[in-house]
Amino acid sequence: MSTPLDDFIDLAEHLDGVSKPWADRMAIRVNRFLSGETDDVAGALDLKVARGKHRWRAVSVFAARDTAIREAAETFFPGMKPKQQADELAAALRRYATSAWRSDRQKKECPYKASDLRAALWLILTSVDHPLAARRIRKILATR
Repeated sequence: MSTPLDDFIDLAEHLDGVSKPWADRMAIRVNRFLSGETDDVAGALDLKVARGKHRWRAVSVFAARDTAIREAAETFFPGMKPKQQADELAAALRRYATSAWRSDRQKKECPYKASDLRAALWLILTSVDHPLAARRIRKILATR
């Protein structure tokens, strides 16, 4: 049975045999850790985040939330200006967060049909567990 360190060594050896730029970059990062240049795996893999920036996991969560917000605005509030869409979506999020979301948040799967606005609200709130202000939603919609 191999140890996690053995797996890292195998990964480095495998990456050395792959002739792709991304593999070269990953091999350098893995070798930083294996050579003892750093004892911090996240630092070796360049996953450390500068002060004031979001962690890489949060960035992907925010991206999923933002996509869900844009899709909800287009699907459920078509033909409205972005400001109106943001105001309507923020109000719907507030209402849902203070009512059905209290029990829906425990569910692993969305309890609503995709054609239901509550399905979109459930998806948004499962990404980040709080309703957003209309001002923030306007900024998200502006970056389509």
